[in-house]
Amino acid sequence: MLNLVRRNHWIWLGPLVAFVGAVSYFLVFVRFPVLRDFPWLNLPLVLLGAVLSFAGVWVAWKRPRDVHWRRIKLAVAALGLVFSLGLANLFVWYIFDYSYRIPDPVSLAGQQAPDFALTDPAGETVQLSDFRGKKVLLVFYRGHW
Repeated sequence: MLNLVRRNHWIWLGPLVAFVGAVSYFLVFVRFPVLRDFPWLNLPLVLLGAVLSFAGVWVAWKRPRDVHWRRIKLAVAALGLVFSLGLANLFVWYIFDYSYRIPDPVSLAGQQAPDFALTDPAGETVQLSDFRGKKVLLVFYRGHW
């Protein structure tokens, strides 16, 4: 009879939690500015997934039942740990480094912008060509994607 208490669920739970934490940021939480600018929920989930994966490796290493099954479980746990750590590293790099890279404003200064039209708060259409010959400062804020 199988002993359900001795099963190592951390092997599968760690990578799953890390994956859900990373993917849910892009599918759901990116729509909310408070959770997009700093991933208050997703970053702990991704890091928790890495910790759970490490626990899976630890449990697989500490339970020397059958040598053959121990090697298989240890290999699977190690793959889950590599996946979780790689995903955590990629997620942290994207959030804190890549998403804050913007073009150098000095290299764009003085170039003519293409013509476009937007509506102002009063509902009237304003075109950039209406301001030809005048100095215009365009500011694009990363506020909403």
